Amino acid sequence: MPQIFFLSSFGKEPTNDNWLRFSNTFQSIGWDVVTIDHESLAIENNTLYGYDAEYRLFALNDQVDLFWLIGFGEQTTFLDRMQWLRSLPQHKFINSVDTLVYSHGKPYFLLSSLGQYHPRSVVGGRELLIGTVEKGGTWIAKPNAGSFGRDVFQVSKEDPNYRVILENLTASGSAMLQTRVSTINEKRLLLGGGKIVGTYGKKPFDHRGNLAAKSAPTTTSLETHEEELALTCAWELQQMNICFATLDMAYPYILDINIANPGWLQTFEELTGQDLTLQLVNSIIHACESRYS
Repeated sequence: MPQIFFLSSFGKEPTNDNWLRFSNTFQSIGWDVVTIDHESLAIENNTLYGYDAEYRLFALNDQVDLFWLIGFGEQTTFLDRMQWLRSLPQHKFINSVDTLVYSHGKPYFLLSSLGQYHPRSVVGGRELLIGTVEKGGTWIAKPNAGSFGRDVFQVSKEDPNYRVILENLTASGSAMLQTRVSTINEKRLLLGGGKIVGTYGKKPFDHRGNLAAKSAPTTTSLETHEEELALTCAWELQQMNICFATLDMAYPYILDINIANPGWLQTFEELTGQDLTLQLVNSIIHACESRYS
């Protein structure tokens, strides 16, 4: 029987129902499912161990078929845990450790092969961002690695608060400006194993398209040109060892790529009545099997 290890945070309220969907689906197709607490990881006798919810001890080793990290766990222990998990075969991770460490922040994809599809973007400290806004135009200002539409602002030099906004965003480092583009046809796609699993539309409440920021999901389909761009993105992500992601797109632009446990499936089922978890899981399994076949 094939085996998958999920790593999740037992002490935190989940932001979506992904873990329940994934674990139930893998069990339904004959997999042995083990869920380990992020914070229980430890090393003893040269072996990486972790505990499940019943405090049973499991060794994390190359005998496990797949690993799936659900979220990041505590920030204070994140880098330690990622170093330990990096010792395991990376082709067995749905999204590899390297991608979770280096690709979670928005600027990474600007420097990748997908950068050409993003709106004009500027990443840096306070003076650079303030100077950019003062040259004109309307911009979206946001953290490099934010979530749920938090701390996302529309700014221009006509806005009396733009300096304060940018100073706050860059108080502890750098932040990101992105040219404001039309999002009237914005769509969120689920990508799994290099394929498009599904899509829904996003009707923004304001300049933010995130559902947590009151954006409303709508039923939609992809035009041919949108599908071509999405497939290009899915293929490129697969080459980066990213088998599970959501893509926010307002053609011809990519607005955001989320690889950190996005909650697309729950929203899509509430919108359409369709559960695409099995389709996603099968696509991911096939992609992982073919990585080093």
